[in-house]
Order: sequence, then C-alpha cells, then structure tokens
Amino acid sequence: MNLHSQPDTSNIIIPEMLTRPLDLLPDPYCVRTPDGRFLYANLALAKLAGLKSAYEIIDRFDYEIPSLLFEDENTLKAWRTQDRNILENRKPLAMLDIHPHAVDSPLICRKVPFYNNNNDCVGAFCTIKYLEVFSPNDFVRGRLPGSLLLNRPDDFFTEKECEIIFFKLQGMSSKDIGNILYLSPRTIENRLANMYTKAGVNHLDDFREFCEARSLHRYLPQRLLSHKRIGFSGDIDEEIPLS
Repeated sequence: MNLHSQPDTSNIIIPEMLTRPLDLLPDPYCVRTPDGRFLYANLALAKLAGLKSAYEIIDRFDYEIPSLLFEDENTLKAWRTQDRNILENRKPLAMLDIHPHAVDSPLICRKVPFYNNNNDCVGAFCTIKYLEVFSPNDFVRGRLPGSLLLNRPDDFFTEKECEIIFFKLQGMSSKDIGNILYLSPRTIENRLANMYTKAGVNHLDDFREFCEARSLHRYLPQRLLSHKRIGFSGDIDEEIPLS
C-alpha cells in the first residue's frame, strides 16, 4: 500500500463489544491512525498520560493532547513512522518507550495491525506494559530517543554488532563499551572498523547517519532486556529472548 494514499478513517467506529472490556483492564490500550489520531483509548492510557478521562484523548491527534507524554516532537514522529510501517507491512512491532519527564518507568509497547470491516489496515492497535525489571541507568549512558525498537530493523548488522552500535551512538568510548560487553578495547575497535567497511563509511558521523537512516539508533538489543543486569558473571554470552 502506498503510504501517501492512506485509507479513510474519518467514519471508523470502534465497536462497543471491544471497548467495554478494554475499558475495564488495568493496562493501557489504544488504536491509532498513522497520522497520530487516536480512534480509541482506555482509562488506563488516560491515567498514564496524567489525564482524568479517555475522552481527552479519543478523536484527538497526539500533539493536541495536553500531556507530557505527548510533548516530545521526535517521539511523536517516531510513533507515526512506526504506525505507517505497520500500515505498509502489516507486521507487529515492539518498542521500549522511555519518557523520564512523563512516566516513572520504561514501557513495553506492542503494536499490531488494526483492520476495518473491509479488511483494510487502517491503523495500529497498541498494548502497553510497565517494565519493572529494567532500569535504564544500568546501561544507558547518553541521550537516547524516547521510543526504542525491540525488533531489529533489518539483518544488515548482526545482533552482537548492534550491541556495540547501541553504546557507540551514545558517545561511549571503546574502553567503556568493552568493559560492559567483557571485550577488549582493541576488539571493539576492530569490530567497529569492520562495521564501517560494511556500511561504506570512514567516520563516526557518517556511520551515525547510516545507522539513523536504517533506524538502528532506535534499536535496543535483546540482551539488554535480560532479567539480569548486563555484566554479571555468566551473563555475557547468554542470549535471552523477549517473552
């Protein structure tokens, strides 16, 4: 589907048989269109946004909602990009959202395609879970986007290469990265050189631009979402899939 010819969502009505049970659940749920309009939100999402009623969200665009959760323009842009990808590919996505000025803990947001009665994909159905076992300060040293992908954008780099990319794009030195991943600084430098060659670049600025074009700067490697803190003995070679 051409992203510039999105289906008409102006007359979509979310059925009450879906909204009534969702209204009673403690976890936040919503349905969004790719342009950032909320077709539905439950009370739990309103509470997450610091609002009294879901009616302050429903039928509004994200930038119109009076909440710190929707104030960062880069995050709103990332959400819309994710929703457009779902509209185009019709595949689920999982993200880690970090909003230190709006909520107390990171959130796992999972999005799946939302269809109308004609089987047209018209938006994204979102579920949100609070991630209590994860502390960003365990491994986040620099400035990160507010919405992080939990699905690797593509297979251009391996998962282990993406771990190095995650830290390098935060401005960390090879020594610091090596200390976290239990690798020598020389090994980190060699792997970075190989990745530069693979990407066809010679400088970190060009490498950063390359990674951002592929959304790799938003990808959080799976090992960093372990139930253990990275760096514990025996943890470094353990690949723990997301549950």
